[in-house]
Amino acid sequence: MNLTGHIIIFVSIFLGFWFDNAISSFDIRIHLSTLQNVPYLVETCIGFLIFCYWVYAIPEKLQSSSALSYGFLIDLCFGDALGFHMLFFVATSYVIHVYALRFRLFSYFQLIIFFAGAAIFYLACKYLIFSPSNYSYLLLVFSFVVNAAAWLPVYFGMRYVRRRLL
Repeated sequence: MNLTGHIIIFVSIFLGFWFDNAISSFDIRIHLSTLQNVPYLVETCIGFLIFCYWVYAIPEKLQSSSALSYGFLIDLCFGDALGFHMLFFVATSYVIHVYALRFRLFSYFQLIIFFAGAAIFYLACKYLIFSPSNYSYLLLVFSFVVNAAAWLPVYFGMRYVRRRLL
């Protein structure tokens, strides 16, 4: 894959993580006094889902070295612990590469379940490592539903980008 393809993929992943940060910074509990004691129950993983899509869509062009560099750049851009996204991007890339041909046989519903589950595993590890006091099973359940609903727009949106630009 040429450099422009990698730049397009990285920019889409970057915008997904930026969108995640923008959504998580908006908290309706601040504006409604009746919800101030309710824990935060939803977090999206759009950036991670976009990365998963790219590895799923073009596994022959995105190797583990690409996942490593994308993770490193995301860690640098968003100020996260260096290596966290690198680890998850490489591990996810490995799993998707191993089962790439089987995923081609899956229905959309099965893809939704798998990729929403992968996003929840990413989210659970993020909370267990960085803020274990805020870990909540309700957060994982509600985030699973939201990420499952977000998978199809991510899938079709990134497929449109892939067909037009790559």
